[in-house]
Amino acid sequence: MRAVDLTALARDKDALVLGSGMGRWEGDADWLRTVWEQTAVPLVLDADGLNMLASSADQGLWPVRTGPVILTPHPGEMSRLTGLSTAEVQRDRIELARSFAVDRGVVLVLKGSRTVIAAPDGRVYINRTGNPGMATGGAGDVLAGLIGDLLAQGFPPEQAAVLGVFLHGQAGDRAASVKREYALSASDIVQYL
Repeated sequence: MRAVDLTALARDKDALVLGSGMGRWEGDADWLRTVWEQTAVPLVLDADGLNMLASSADQGLWPVRTGPVILTPHPGEMSRLTGLSTAEVQRDRIELARSFAVDRGVVLVLKGSRTVIAAPDGRVYINRTGNPGMATGGAGDVLAGLIGDLLAQGFPPEQAAVLGVFLHGQAGDRAASVKREYALSASDIVQYL
């Protein structure tokens, strides 16, 4: 899809979730930058959307969006966004998330054990729900969609991120109590939402 097509489609939408299952193509970072700059609809970037952003040589210089943005990286994606090693990302997750959110004017959801949610004003939240069984293919896509759904319902970005992460983890905990952590799938998380 061309960026102009998506910007036209986004005009009357309540939220966009980009990246989950998208794949990559030549010029995709330029496409994303056009969407970034020419839409004001709240935006959730996950998976390949984050990889597109990270591959842009000037991503740190992109303007603050007129509409809110929520980034949902796991530590490997955060490593690509920052140029730090994954070990460096994990060393001080709270401060890294806080400084990135403040510097970029975004809400950052740094996934993992005790997911960290950082707001552009420097506030940080630590989630206590969830379990290791949720580290399964598609679970992050469910989270991005849930946060996008909350945005579309009118929740402010920071609240959508915090509530989305909490509910996602709680659903994973409910699923694990029935199915066991080692057998969890993304569809189990959806079922227990």
